Amino acid sequence: MKKLLQLSVPIVVAAVLGPFFAGLAVCLYAAAQFAVATDPGPISALLGLCVLYMMFAYVLGWPIAALAGLLMSVWMIFRAPGIIGAIIATVAAVGLTWLAAAADLMGPVPNLAYGMLALTLAVSVLAAIACWLITLPFRPRIAP
Repeated sequence: MKKLLQLSVPIVVAAVLGPFFAGLAVCLYAAAQFAVATDPGPISALLGLCVLYMMFAYVLGWPIAALAGLLMSVWMIFRAPGIIGAIIATVAAVGLTWLAAAADLMGPVPNLAYGMLALTLAVSVLAAIACWLITLPFRPRIAP
């Protein structure tokens, strides 16, 4: 039972925190663009966009995050968890999700987001690193 719980933690952490960190990264980028703009407009517009970015991060990012968590759990069966494993699992999850979207297996909405492969990959890797760092103190010191 303990082993099953240990292998399910990456899936839960990735699915809950992954889209949050991805949306936060996009919001920080939007805030930086807002700060350097010559005519930025009201701050309420930026805040409204950030809420929208966070919603879309969860709507569009949970399949990638859940698949990356599942791949990380499979990785943990054979090797100790590590940052390289988290990044490889995330890149593989983005690639598999992108292929599923290209084959039109995911419906119309995700296809809009997965058209931007480079942005999706970059934000997903940043979110994976953030999830890895946030869970680092809770990891067992030995391999599962």
